[in-house]
Amino acid sequence: YFDDNAWLGLAYLRMSAVSSDPSWHDRARGPARFVITGEDPDGGVRWVEGSASRNACSTASAAWLLLEAQAPDAPSVAGRWLDWLDATLGRPDGLYADRIDRGVVHEEVWTYNQGAALAASRLLGRPTDALRTAILSRWTPDDLWREPPAFAAIAYRALLSATDPHDAIERWDPYLERLRTRARDENGWFTGGGVGRYDDRPTIDQAAVVQLFALR
Repeated sequence: YFDDNAWLGLAYLRMSAVSSDPSWHDRARGPARFVITGEDPDGGVRWVEGSASRNACSTASAAWLLLEAQAPDAPSVAGRWLDWLDATLGRPDGLYADRIDRGVVHEEVWTYNQGAALAASRLLGRPTDALRTAILSRWTPDDLWREPPAFAAIAYRALLSATDPHDAIERWDPYLERLRTRARDENGWFTGGGVGRYDDRPTIDQAAVVQLFALR
């Protein structure tokens, strides 16, 4: 999976930043090299090897990784991928559709796709105000409640990277408070109250909720 390798590489880079251990940055080079092999001749990065599906989650996260890792030719490659994302999966509301598969665009929107595109665009020095505004306008606290926290955490990190993140803080605080007061079940997992879930195994969302609170 090209998106999973991009997230893994970004996690390595986060470890490098918090530990001051350069070996983590070196480890990120492997996933960075791999995601480049996922570029499709028709543009974008495929979701998984052998798939025809080219996804926002794989294209934007791969661009983010290359730029963070300072991979060779990262600005030109990431710029090409983001240009494809704009042209192919860009929606009239300023957000990005989920994927294109065999010529059909799947219009679903998810927070993590927008967050990855926002982070990559910022690193490229491209304007991000319109995308930030679109994200904050689209996701009310109720909408966020239905998102998997694993997706929301990626968007929140990207939103907080702005010079002035107070609009994102104000918009997302009700969601975080609802997580704190309503999502925790009798076992201590953040799976209660009908909160969105990535899958039936709660670990990834549990980690994401901890990240959301830590970011705040």
